Amino acid sequence: MTTLGYRLRAPRGSGARAAALVLAAAATLATTLAARPALADDAAAIGKITLLNRKAVDAYQQLEFETALRLLNEALDQSERAGLTQHPIRARTFVTMGIVTLGGFKQRDKAVKLFRKALQIQPEVRLSPGLANPEIQAAFEEAIATLGSASDDDLPPEKALVHEPVHAGQVGRALPITVVPDKGLEAGAVVLRYRASTAASFTDLPMTKGADGSYAASIPPSATDGEQVTYFIEARRPNGSVLVGRGSAADPIVVALARPAAPAAPVVTASGGGSNAASEKKLYFALLGGAGVGWVTGTGEATRNDVVSTGVDWTPTTELAPELGYFVTPHLMLGVQGRLQLVRGATPYHVPGAMPGECGSDGVCSPATGALAALAKATWFIAEPRSALQPYVSLSAGGGTIRHVTSVASPQTCGAGSDPCKDTVAAGPVLFGPSVGLRYGVSDEFSIVGEVGGLVGVPNFTANVDLNIGVAFQL
Repeated sequence: MTTLGYRLRAPRGSGARAAALVLAAAATLATTLAARPALADDAAAIGKITLLNRKAVDAYQQLEFETALRLLNEALDQSERAGLTQHPIRARTFVTMGIVTLGGFKQRDKAVKLFRKALQIQPEVRLSPGLANPEIQAAFEEAIATLGSASDDDLPPEKALVHEPVHAGQVGRALPITVVPDKGLEAGAVVLRYRASTAASFTDLPMTKGADGSYAASIPPSATDGEQVTYFIEARRPNGSVLVGRGSAADPIVVALARPAAPAAPVVTASGGGSNAASEKKLYFALLGGAGVGWVTGTGEATRNDVVSTGVDWTPTTELAPELGYFVTPHLMLGVQGRLQLVRGATPYHVPGAMPGECGSDGVCSPATGALAALAKATWFIAEPRSALQPYVSLSAGGGTIRHVTSVASPQTCGAGSDPCKDTVAAGPVLFGPSVGLRYGVSDEFSIVGEVGGLVGVPNFTANVDLNIGVAFQL
């Protein structure tokens, strides 16, 4: 069986031509797809600008001229951001702005310039019939007649660049400068040029545009370290040439620089309010109370020659520690502190075979019930005086007695009942040691205080630690 078949052959060289056609089609498709987002963005921007123009016309017809001008300035900003500076919608915006400027504000010369700007973008643009009156029509015809001979850059500098000159500043501080260009100026850039008193030439500093259309920059502190600094401002075209300036290199704006005044001393009012008031209150009074623990060794005071057991004993006392101080500086306080100890827990000692008059008529030796000490104290407050939380450290030295209550080794009982015999042991009379504490200021005058104080007593030895809390007043 014979099979007949046909093969289609492309002409010689057709493969290369086909590949070229495919590549060209792909490139065209890619270009079209890439252009679509840009076209969509332009259409959205044109729609926004058209709507702003319509709102401005409505405001103009309602005699709301300021509102109309604000809307038209916003439309010009939109066209700049969208890159539509040569689009017919921008020309229409300039026409509407010229109508508002003349019809609402009676500024004919400025209206003529705005009409010329519109004609430069779109020569065939014309006035809207419903908005033109004879005066506006005459101004528009003048713009047409003078289109080729008039300059739009002839605004006086104080109107083209609205700026309040700065004539005073402080040494070593940045000097902020702001300027508002006229909406019709169409500057490519606004530049601040400054020169320190010791510099040979001016330094250029590009100014940054804000959302409100103003431009801002700051002369740096490095240029304000002399008696004066000079500056001027230039609006420049996109090609870098100067469009208009406020001041010049030959006639700059001069800023006199003064050194900052010394801060005034804080004043303490009668009410004592304010964060500075506490640092001005010199007198300090505190009342603390607590208990202590210490290492005890020695002989009992009531049992006399009986040896007392050694060890750490908690002092079953009520202890008061009043303190009076004076702030030499906001951080350093010098003062005195008392230590009033009320001792309890010791048992009376019945002396065996007491001689007449020994320990009283009944031969019973009563234990001590208190102890007294006085200490000189230096305190350093670590935090700033304005801080509510004030940690501190102290060093104390003085004289007096510290007593501990402990069980004696012999006798085991004090001769009355079967309770263990307990006696007091006195330490001192030389006392010294460190303390740490924390003061919390509730107000300028009143604080809550907590303190852990250590005391060493010699030659009758003790190593004692007191824990006290209380209140303090600063007057």
